[in-house]
Amino acid sequence: MSGLINWMWLFVVVMLFSGCGKDNNGPDGKWAKSVFIVNEGPFQSGSGTISAFNRDSVKVSHGLFEGANGRPLGNIVQSMQVVGDLVFIVVNGGDKIEVAKLEDFKSVATVSNLSSPRYFFGFNEEKGYVSCWDNTVKVINMHDFTVMEAIPTGAGPDEMIVAGDYLFVINSGGFGDDSTVTYIKTSDESVHGNIEVWHRPSGIVKDLNGYVWVLCSGKGYYGYPSAEDTPARLVCIDPANLSIIREVPFNDPGNHPDVLVINSAGTILYYNYPDGIYSFPVSATALNASPLVPAAKMYYSLGYDPSLDMLCASDPLDYNQNGWIYRFRADNGAPVDSFMAGIVPNGFWFN
Repeated sequence: MSGLINWMWLFVVVMLFSGCGKDNNGPDGKWAKSVFIVNEGPFQSGSGTISAFNRDSVKVSHGLFEGANGRPLGNIVQSMQVVGDLVFIVVNGGDKIEVAKLEDFKSVATVSNLSSPRYFFGFNEEKGYVSCWDNTVKVINMHDFTVMEAIPTGAGPDEMIVAGDYLFVINSGGFGDDSTVTYIKTSDESVHGNIEVWHRPSGIVKDLNGYVWVLCSGKGYYGYPSAEDTPARLVCIDPANLSIIREVPFNDPGNHPDVLVINSAGTILYYNYPDGIYSFPVSATALNASPLVPAAKMYYSLGYDPSLDMLCASDPLDYNQNGWIYRFRADNGAPVDSFMAGIVPNGFWFN
């Protein structure tokens, strides 16, 4: 959830266009110049969508999947990943993944009967992984898009990364509580164990040293104070020996950071906090006291664009109308521009 800040309007350039014109395509027919925006859609009604923002033309194309296939994606669109010439769109409420061609978003296959899927990770040409809130990670055959195996995890598995020999999966707790990261050997899909980190893991990235950073939001949710709230924590794991080598605590148990991204050099972490976007160099020993990007309230999503060294953040407004995307320079937080996305923009894929 995010806010509009008065000083931002002095810098904002609103670029709103629609349609899927050929000028959005790269020279190879793909969306090489585009930032894809994942729009959840209205909760329990309607459909989520995928939008694309062209970095060169600063135009926005909406409804990419619907326009190509004549049918909606479904509710709720949670995330997407591009693997080669294919797009994997995870539809949480629809219990499925829609697989489409990147060039034109025409449907290739649907992976059905998944239980509240969250994130897809394409491992190689043979297999991919999808986290599901039946407390499993499903292994997807990349040839026929069938489920080959279900791997048990902790509660509410979410984002995943590969480091060393393992797939690391944060367990957010889903509709309950968890404080672990499951590590799975990618060579044979065996579960080698869980690492106890801290309450409600909500983001995971890998830095320039190959270390795994986990943002743990702490018990509770921002804006809903409770006596059981706990402060957040950044946790660093060495994948070579699966040990925790650093912990950086937050002080306030009532404020819960969310979403973790890292710059292309692997040196600076960024996360959302109630008063804006914060940066944290991986070499630092303490959290920054002030936000890189001040905001009146917490942004809903956050992404890092490696081609331009920019941050993208979203404001879903009232969760019923089209939301907004704001871009900032990652080095100093200066606002760049803004544009309208779909309903409840909640994530990005930078092509």
